[in-house]
Amino acid sequence: MASIDDPSRPEGQRIMALVEWYPPAFEAGGPIRSVHNLMQLLKAQTNHSLEVVCGATDLGGDEVLPGITPNQRVDQGGVAVTYTTPEHRSLRAWRKRLQGSSDQPRPDTLYLNSVFGTDFALRPLWVARSLGIRVVLAPRGMMGRGALQLKPAKKRLFLALARALGWFQNVEWHASTEQEKEEVLAQFPQATVHVALNVPLMSAPHVPMPMTSPLKLVMLGRIHPKKNLHFALEALSKLDVQGSTVEVELVGPAEDGVYLNRLLDFSSGGLSVRHLGALPPEALGEVWAKNHALLMPTTHENFGHAVVEAWAHGRPVLLSDRTPWKGLREESTGWDEPLNPESWERALKDMLTWDDDRWAAMSKASLDKHRDLMNDSALVADNVRLFEVSG
Repeated sequence: MASIDDPSRPEGQRIMALVEWYPPAFEAGGPIRSVHNLMQLLKAQTNHSLEVVCGATDLGGDEVLPGITPNQRVDQGGVAVTYTTPEHRSLRAWRKRLQGSSDQPRPDTLYLNSVFGTDFALRPLWVARSLGIRVVLAPRGMMGRGALQLKPAKKRLFLALARALGWFQNVEWHASTEQEKEEVLAQFPQATVHVALNVPLMSAPHVPMPMTSPLKLVMLGRIHPKKNLHFALEALSKLDVQGSTVEVELVGPAEDGVYLNRLLDFSSGGLSVRHLGALPPEALGEVWAKNHALLMPTTHENFGHAVVEAWAHGRPVLLSDRTPWKGLREESTGWDEPLNPESWERALKDMLTWDDDRWAAMSKASLDKHRDLMNDSALVADNVRLFEVSG
């Protein structure tokens, strides 16, 4: 890979990424980190001119993000970012933006991060196609079985219309994994799909902690039934902890208050469950520092930034087998278990037997896993290649 200062590096393209939320927004979790980390990688590895157009609020909020002036293009360390309000996301507004001007030329590639969204996907997609602008689309897990089971009739109709009317014709897809590539091809068999693993958290502080009771576990992400958080708590509630205690911290926005109360009601006897609310990325280091491991009983995950962040902090993980991360028991970085109570109870019992040496060994293996991911030259090359224009 050529150095950023290498004069032999090819002249860059103009890349415009669209995403509904972008830092300092944080409550939407993975998609924000995916796009932000990708922009940082491209800034370091290419000469591309990078721009992000996003919303001016956080997930579920109406207030403008702190320190943000809406609809004003600002430079954020080499990435131009515009935080827009709804009236700046109409078809007319997108046409004006994408046509370009003398001081802001039109993009060579439009990078979308949604399949079903109107403001940041469908409207700009239709405008880009009419202007002949190349489009790369990352579905961000929206084509997975679990995601399509939410509002299934509506999504089936949408996808049928999209196929019939050619809405995604000539779009190039960015799949995070081979599994996601198959999910895209299942809906659009003639699609061009590039596979590039999402760019993980670059680095994080590692804080060792003793393996003493209580066992402390964290679940990170949106508090919503589709995240299947209750499954892990049900498994824990049925466990005979033999005089030990288990503490679970829920970190994320409570999108469903009834569901949150259901989760908190699992607190009894040796199990304590509490909700810390949504926390910005800079506050998560403290959360990792006081927890032993991550729980993620997801029904579908196309990447899982929380998993990689756990490893970055030296924390093992207990996942469902519905993520790209496999063979964790053999690596000593955690467990990837099918979603049946017996498997999860067995893994959780294993956690309860941890002593300092066993936990320290798994913590080191987790740090090694993250280091290997960050040193993966194929990950860098695959993501850079997404924006290379063939021919």
